[in-house]
Amino acid sequence: MVYYIEIRYFGKAKKQIKKLINKVDNKFSLRKYRKVTHITLIQPFTTNKQKWLVSDFKKICSKQKLMKFTLDGIGVFPFFVVFVKVKINKELVDFRKKLLNQIKNYCNIIDIKRPYKPHTTIAIKMGFINFFRVWFYLKRKPKIMFTNHILRATLLKEKKILYEYDFLSRKLLNRKQAKIRKVLSKTFKKLKNN
Repeated sequence: MVYYIEIRYFGKAKKQIKKLINKVDNKFSLRKYRKVTHITLIQPFTTNKQKWLVSDFKKICSKQKLMKFTLDGIGVFPFFVVFVKVKINKELVDFRKKLLNQIKNYCNIIDIKRPYKPHTTIAIKMGFINFFRVWFYLKRKPKIMFTNHILRATLLKEKKILYEYDFLSRKLLNRKQAKIRKVLSKTFKKLKNN
């Protein structure tokens, strides 16, 4: 089984990035597939120790304070991906390191030594000409820049939510709980009162 760990967008940030993705998809007739706005923390990995993975995910997340991230302009991985840059901050990098160090002994993590470049993908696999068209189009737009709280960390299995850790309620949510809007609205209320 293939796993990922990521941070998903919620609220206004999610709407803003989703709107940009849809605008680019429509303007350049890009292939439509379900794009979940996220920042990857740990790229695809495999393990046969799912119970350990879930336990360690919960343990590391439960020790983590509420974090923020800042989006800061457009970037590219040449000829393949156009993305919104996420400013690297110490909290996010340290959180990722703790997760990696905890699970690396029993997980097969692809490119574990690859430098971490947090980002949110806007367009991918679009061909050489569209790559440049999308990139130049976004470069001419007003710079994307805002800061947002990281409400939850998500553990995915085969690209579906296995668990999410809610940093405000301090709870591990299973897939069903993570998808309940009422649960998320309680998290937003706690954020407002924080």
